[in-house]
Amino acid sequence: MTHLLSKHDLIAMVDRLLLEQGRLDPLELLIACDLLAYADYEAWRLGLTPHLEDVLRVPANAASDLLAQASRYAGGQRLVAESLVHLAWGAAPRILSIGQHTPLAQGCAYAYVRPANRIQLDLFQDNQFQILEDAVRAALAGRRIDAAHTALTRLMVLDPSHAKLPRYLRLIQAVEDLPSRIPAERLPELEALEPEAQALLGHRARDLLAPLWVTLAEDLAAHPFDPAVPRLHASTAWARAGRFAQARQALEASPDWGRRPQQLIDHEEACRRTGDLAAACRDWAVLCWEHPTEAARALSAKHLTVPLVVQFWRQFNDMDMDLTTSLFPAWLLIADPGTAAAVPPELAPADPAGDAYRALHHLVTGDDADADIRQRKVLAARSPELLKLYLAGIENKLGR
Repeated sequence: MTHLLSKHDLIAMVDRLLLEQGRLDPLELLIACDLLAYADYEAWRLGLTPHLEDVLRVPANAASDLLAQASRYAGGQRLVAESLVHLAWGAAPRILSIGQHTPLAQGCAYAYVRPANRIQLDLFQDNQFQILEDAVRAALAGRRIDAAHTALTRLMVLDPSHAKLPRYLRLIQAVEDLPSRIPAERLPELEALEPEAQALLGHRARDLLAPLWVTLAEDLAAHPFDPAVPRLHASTAWARAGRFAQARQALEASPDWGRRPQQLIDHEEACRRTGDLAAACRDWAVLCWEHPTEAARALSAKHLTVPLVVQFWRQFNDMDMDLTTSLFPAWLLIADPGTAAAVPPELAPADPAGDAYRALHHLVTGDDADADIRQRKVLAARSPELLKLYLAGIENKLGR
């Protein structure tokens, strides 16, 4: 199930996109909010899906409401609307359809950008060099390599000493040559290529490089996980291509993936990005129990991962109590009892943190008074701090 962001998280996401991309593009916002899978967006851009509306993970009215909130916030930040035309990728760019839902189509019709000085903007638009470079960038991002060659040739004729010419040439050559390399050579070259592609194309580098990651993932399908080169695995390539359903499948096909902290983190992302937040919460719980150091580092570093988990992780860390990371899943049952359905007690380990989780799970879901007394005793032995918090919560509910 996919959840819409709260107003606070939506504003944070808009601010992040403005910082990273310099503009608020409605389709990029839908992708960033996990309301539109990149693989589905890609299929629509390639003309394989007639309407974008058909592949959204939420109803069209929910998506249009979110876009309307974002546009109001953008307007309040004095950003200006810029009309958009959505073109298909590939050799024959044509105008694509958002769908029949009018508010959604309207919400996708404008990007929001910072206002520019009018005189400077006119000079910018009249600059032939800039126009041709923009044509190169648009062609590369739209996967029209022949068109990129043509625009780059024209730029060479107009300005042979243009500073970025060698960089665009190297990028095009790499895109054309990489598929012929063996996977072990291709992975480091692709990773090294990404920063240069991002420097030249910004976030649209993703659109150019995604097919290369897909090809690498397919070539690595039968390649077993190797701890010596952990990134040389199909799951990594699928995730870099934005194909998180395939990344999850590749991870789960890898023996013992659940015992490796980085693969647990990768699995959490794949589950989250495909809308399975319950599975993502289970991954975080196992990570906290089995690999608390890695869990603490990952939860602190993640930006807008499972919003609920991160929000409570911050609260957990702000508490002046002697609670270790391995007790975070149990504490979460007190902070939000609804999470009990996501992480069953059988998943908890046979250790004090697991005992505390099982005891609290019973207390927040059971209705047997005698069993409650036994579980409180277990909790008192395993974590007196958690028992104190649990009892304080009961008193608050009773209005004492």
